Amino acid sequence: MKQMKAAVIGEDISAGAFRSLGFEVFPAAIPEQAREVWTTLDIDEYAVVLVTERVYEGVKDLVAAIAGNPLPAVTVISGTGGRAGAGQDRIDRAIEKALGTAVTIREEAG
Repeated sequence: MKQMKAAVIGEDISAGAFRSLGFEVFPAAIPEQAREVWTTLDIDEYAVVLVTERVYEGVKDLVAAIAGNPLPAVTVISGTGGRAGAGQDRIDRAIEKALGTAVTIREEAG
C-alpha cells in the first residue's frame, strides 16, 4: 500500500508548527499563494491537507471540487491572528448536511 502524506498550507508561523508532526509544510501568506501551492500538489498523494483560515479563500473552489472524494480530508484550521470563521462555517454546513437541519449551539455564560 502506498504511503500517504499530510500537508498544511498557510502562514509560515502556523503551518511551520506542523512540521515536527511529519506534515509537509507549504507557506502561503495570502490566498493567491495558497492557490498556487494547491495547483502544484499531486493531491492524490495526500490523506490530509490542512489550510489556515487566512488563505482558505484562495482554494475554496478547489477544495469543493474534490469534496466528494474520500481523500484527502481537507480541514480549515485557525492560523495566526485568531479565527476568521471559515472553519466554523464548514463544520456548520457539514452538520446541517448530516442532520438535514441547522443546529444552533449556544455558549453558556460561566
